[in-house]
Amino acid sequence: MLALRFYNKRDVRLENLPKPEPSENEVLIKVTQSGISQTQINEFIEGPFFINKDPHPLTGKSIPLIPCQEYGGIIEDVGKKVPKSLIGKQVAVLPLKSCGRCKYCKKGKENLCEKMAYHGLLGLDGGFAEYSVVHVNNIFPVEKEELLTFIEPLLVGLNTFDIYRTISKKKSFKREKVLILGAGPVGLSVASVWKDYVKADVSINDILAFRHKKAKELGLKTVDKGEIKKNSFDVVIDAAGMDPLSTQSAIVEGINYIKKGGFLISVGSYFHPVEFIPADLTFSEKNIISSMAYSLKLVNELPDVIKNLKINFKSLIQEIPLSKIIEEGYYRAEVEKESFVRIVVKC
Repeated sequence: MLALRFYNKRDVRLENLPKPEPSENEVLIKVTQSGISQTQINEFIEGPFFINKDPHPLTGKSIPLIPCQEYGGIIEDVGKKVPKSLIGKQVAVLPLKSCGRCKYCKKGKENLCEKMAYHGLLGLDGGFAEYSVVHVNNIFPVEKEELLTFIEPLLVGLNTFDIYRTISKKKSFKREKVLILGAGPVGLSVASVWKDYVKADVSINDILAFRHKKAKELGLKTVDKGEIKKNSFDVVIDAAGMDPLSTQSAIVEGINYIKKGGFLISVGSYFHPVEFIPADLTFSEKNIISSMAYSLKLVNELPDVIKNLKINFKSLIQEIPLSKIIEEGYYRAEVEKESFVRIVVKC
């Protein structure tokens, strides 16, 4: 099979590999769609950050690794202990794999597992390949093909809400004013969860004009940088992360926008230091909290999230073939971010 493998910074290679076979509790997926995330581009440009060079404690696997944590396809074969009725089903991959035994797993915080693995990112191969094998517990049935690469980002968005509802202890969120910084695949997924499922009052901003305009076309309430009022949002979610095009990191900028006693939820990844004045938080009791991936309990809530979605995710996708992933995927995502929202590899 054709697959892309990550070896090191600026070293990804298209290779022909043996077609994998599912073990007794696994399924073999013919990958049909895999999304290029900013996380993978960061790994390529400056990494590895998440991708592990040493053998992973849970899986034993290290680089070279097949990247991509946001993907899905059609089940082509199953292991001996998996029902054959699953063959032919369209599924998205739930990338998180935990040990199930550590103190975090026992608390239902598998995303903090001491040995957590993640398909396409940490200790497990991912979706930039014609085929992928995953445990039967790591699949989620999907009717609409365009949602295959958005299931993981939607879970990421749902996790931000789960953290906030746990901390705030509120029962209704219709009056919550929420600002999303970043209108990439994660930012738009986070916005759709908070707007369509949570029913909060959501605004979104992106420094890239193309993505800002696309968010508006999708029916989201966009706000330009100069129009964002300070101290006016209950929740600000940084879904932008590290971006060389930004003059100020979103996590620092976002502090200005939350109300006294409000919350900034950090989803975006930063691998370099950022500066802020702690007194800006202390004097107003503003809070910064982080949100990492998702916990397994949220998968049960995901069907209700999907039922409420109003965003046309299909309109965000630009497809490329796997054979062109380096030139039209990785290189383009590095230098032409203004020209797309979601590049999807069509296998």
